Amino acid sequence: MDTIKDKFHIEMRSYRIIGWGWMAICALGLIIALLSQQYWLAGGCVVSSLFGAHMVLRSGSIDIDGEGIIHRSSLGIWGIRWDEISRVEVSGEGTMVLHGENKLFILSSPGNWEESVKDEAFTFVTGQLEARHIPLRPSVTAVYKTMKNTRMPPDSSGRGEH
Repeated sequence: MDTIKDKFHIEMRSYRIIGWGWMAICALGLIIALLSQQYWLAGGCVVSSLFGAHMVLRSGSIDIDGEGIIHRSSLGIWGIRWDEISRVEVSGEGTMVLHGENKLFILSSPGNWEESVKDEAFTFVTGQLEARHIPLRPSVTAVYKTMKNTRMPPDSSGRGEH
């Protein structure tokens, strides 16, 4: 008999891979631009590589359990409890914006989660929202939003007030 998991740890490897790949392409472009003495183009490659660096640093991992969701990355820790969520926006590709009172928590699209836990973790998340009667509302702008008032102290063990 299968047991239902109530804790999920999701590494965001796909974002890291894309970020490192982007930085590699930019580094190649930088070398070619410098060898061609195209210094403006070289500067553009440096600036463009910052997007890849941001993806690598921001990717981190997501922990989902019965209390809420926590995102850990090199740039910090963000979290929201299920009981803080009042509404949810969902983009066409699946990114969720979890709204609390003066809070936004961005949960990346399940399409970018690890295959081994993707379906079960998504079912768990939607189950938590359904249990609280929080409908998923379609949004064309969800993918463009950022975290707001959900940052946790760096020394936090994961839970507590946030």
